[in-house]
Amino acid sequence: MSARAEREVKRDRGSLAIAMMFLVIITLVGGGMLVDGGRVLAARQHAFNIAQGAARSAAALGAPMAPVDAATARRAAMSYAQRAGIAASDVSVSTVRGVVTVTVVERRSAVFTALVGKATFTVRAVGVAELVWRP
Repeated sequence: MSARAEREVKRDRGSLAIAMMFLVIITLVGGGMLVDGGRVLAARQHAFNIAQGAARSAAALGAPMAPVDAATARRAAMSYAQRAGIAASDVSVSTVRGVVTVTVVERRSAVFTALVGKATFTVRAVGVAELVWRP
């Protein structure tokens, strides 16, 4: 081996370790994003299901010619959401002309992004229901 070839080999020494280090970091970051992203999607779906169910349970209390009143709708939606494990402070209910709208806020803890300072994720979901009656 010539002197020039030996210098090239010595200069390249350790470059594979650096490349592998970057590959491991990229893999860990990608895996963390997948895990936390999955948790956010699951929280969003859970919040939507609860909001929709709470809105339906409130709207179902109305009569065909008399829509549900706001106080009754609020009690029914809050009861549904609390049975599902959502705090009352994270639920808002509005009733306009028989249409019940429920907004649910859900918070989930982060797994990997907590390492960089984002400890929780907050998602909001809205459920809307109306009693429809046809003779």
